[in-house]
Amino acid sequence: MKKRILGTILAAALIVSQAVTAFAAGSRTSDVALAGDSIGSYEVAEASAEVFADVAEQSQSTYDAIMAINSGSASLQSLVDTIRSLISGDNAELAMTEDQVNALEQELEGKSMVTSFFDLKAVNGGVQDADGNYVVTLSVPALSDAMSDVKLLHYSVERNLWEVITPDDVDYSAKEITADFQDLSPVAVIADVDASAADTSVGTSPQTGVMSTWMLWAGAAVILAVVAFAAGRKVRR
Repeated sequence: MKKRILGTILAAALIVSQAVTAFAAGSRTSDVALAGDSIGSYEVAEASAEVFADVAEQSQSTYDAIMAINSGSASLQSLVDTIRSLISGDNAELAMTEDQVNALEQELEGKSMVTSFFDLKAVNGGVQDADGNYVVTLSVPALSDAMSDVKLLHYSVERNLWEVITPDDVDYSAKEITADFQDLSPVAVIADVDASAADTSVGTSPQTGVMSTWMLWAGAAVILAVVAFAAGRKVRR
């Protein structure tokens, strides 16, 4: 009897763990690749302490904010408060004015994360236009018709500031975004998202996964309660 109960518990745990894994895979927002002429001219890397070492060296608080947003423990809009705290005082960590921060706040209002922050670097000089800007085309699987006003949120390590870049082209059918960058470093795709039309198979907010995980564990608790009840009835008999 004990072996049966243990087997049932292990089976329930396996089902829940598989469901959590499947949900996490379906709601990843860091799947970004290069497309078109950008293939071979740039490199894309997922956020990590090693990849963003230059960011941490420039501003540890900025690095912490990026990683917190990626993990879902901080919202995109909370970035503005962090930035404001980093531009004041004699030891300001960011080279931004209050007007620039206010403009950034307006850009981020109502926006959702389409991708996590990732690193973008040029290979052999990248592809540059007549003004010396880097022309990059990104493949963004999470891009959908439910998104509008798609932008790129960029932290420039070179200039030590945040900026929002308007893409030159957003191709929803090909799920590609082309944009010009003055310099390259951490980037995230952001947009206005129509929740009623959004594809539920691709998450646009890391925090959604947390709520769904709790629902899965609640389901597991119900399964275990039923098992315990059945075991108790057999013992009484």
